[in-house]
Amino acid sequence: MTFFSTAEHQFPNISQGQDIETVPFLDACNEIIPFFDVLGPTAFKPVKSDISGNVTRLRKKYETDPTKYPTIQSIVDDEIAEGKSQGSSSCTVGLLWLKRALEFIYVFLETVVQGEEDLVKCANKAYDASLRKYHGWIVRGVFSLAVRAVPYHKDLINGLKKEQSVSNEQVIIDAHDFIRGLKSVIDEINHFYTVRGQHSEAAV
Repeated sequence: MTFFSTAEHQFPNISQGQDIETVPFLDACNEIIPFFDVLGPTAFKPVKSDISGNVTRLRKKYETDPTKYPTIQSIVDDEIAEGKSQGSSSCTVGLLWLKRALEFIYVFLETVVQGEEDLVKCANKAYDASLRKYHGWIVRGVFSLAVRAVPYHKDLINGLKKEQSVSNEQVIIDAHDFIRGLKSVIDEINHFYTVRGQHSEAAV
């Protein structure tokens, strides 16, 4: 049993154009937050807070009218129709940042699964592919410190085991299975935002 195999809520493996149900998606996002406790609870606290805050933002919107917002796409489409999608406190912007954080996790885990054991390299690659260009120099500096605080490969693998009898190979297999669904959800959000013209290059 591993962190990935025991997750109650997982990202489904979906096809392009498929709806992403709001509650299962947000539950899966909450489930991934403890991953950062293994990666570095203090160093990655800002990322955890960002994910949690954006999940809360989207859930509050959903709870105002569950029948109106069964999918995350429906939340974004509603804000677009109201002309509110580009506001800094909008769910559309919140989902965009949430997606970028998920991309960081995906690239990091993908690189580990591919055999890279230097986790600093994994974290830098993930940051460059997901969040770096949307961060100003101050935030980049904070993140560079977090990247240097990642654990050794063996400590990460052991931290992802729910039972110490689990093999290192099983952790990698479970991580590989987990990121398949994660990648499909990320791809669909990217596709949806491209179609709706909601991507933003604004940095913070």
